[in-house]
Amino acid sequence: MIKKKKYSMPLFVLAFLITLLVIFPIIWLFMSSFKGEGELFAYPLHFFPQQFSIANYEKVLRKGFMQYVQNSFFIAVMSTVITLAICGMAGYALAVYRKDFKWSQYIFLYFIVGTLVPGEVQMIPKFDIILATHLYNNIWGVILPVVASTTGIFLYRQFFVSMPMDIVEAARIDGAGEIYIFTRIMLPLAKTSTLILTIFSFMWRWNDYILPMVVLNKQKNYTIQIAIRNYIGNNGVDWPSIIAGSCMSIIPVLLVFMVLQKYIIGGIATSGMKN
Repeated sequence: MIKKKKYSMPLFVLAFLITLLVIFPIIWLFMSSFKGEGELFAYPLHFFPQQFSIANYEKVLRKGFMQYVQNSFFIAVMSTVITLAICGMAGYALAVYRKDFKWSQYIFLYFIVGTLVPGEVQMIPKFDIILATHLYNNIWGVILPVVASTTGIFLYRQFFVSMPMDIVEAARIDGAGEIYIFTRIMLPLAKTSTLILTIFSFMWRWNDYILPMVVLNKQKNYTIQIAIRNYIGNNGVDWPSIIAGSCMSIIPVLLVFMVLQKYIIGGIATSGMKN
């Protein structure tokens, strides 16, 4: 006989109130995106728009916002693909060859210690490298400096360490090469780590602001975050455009989280959130 789980009503009410508290600012943001500029600052404030309008979204789209969406999407997708390749190979090498190469443990420790260094401190050497490689004002200057994710290497390395090395040895005896073993045997087994890193990497790059702001100076290369920042001008703040652009920017990440939330929660439980 299967026992039914007992739910505590006070805990349920508390969880509901906390959830409501967390999502209320997001809901308010979306409701505000359909208000006129005068209604945004009207007193008393109204949760629902008194005059529902999509003029804010039309205004943002007329200013070429979709170009910034395409730039952010390209950066997020390409960064994620390259990150998966680099982190997968690095994690595989640090795990499988840890007994053959005695310095592998120190290399892995070096990667872990690197997470203690704030990203802002690394910005100056990154920018020097970007200038030296002629990637300034180039979208690839935003992609390439961040593709080696310490969290990604850690995820893959810990998974491959947990796998029995008999699988690798058996494949080698059968005549399989290292590339074949990695791509056809080990990497498919790490699909959970791959999915977790895909989600995290896409979110990191989609929401990135500092590196694109430093590297990109041409308007045609702007990402969503820079475009939203530019609605703050010398003559004032274009709040309707900021709110509409912000709503459009969080929709992809929100959809990813809603569809794949169980993998995100599992990833948070097994790794840090720093890239």
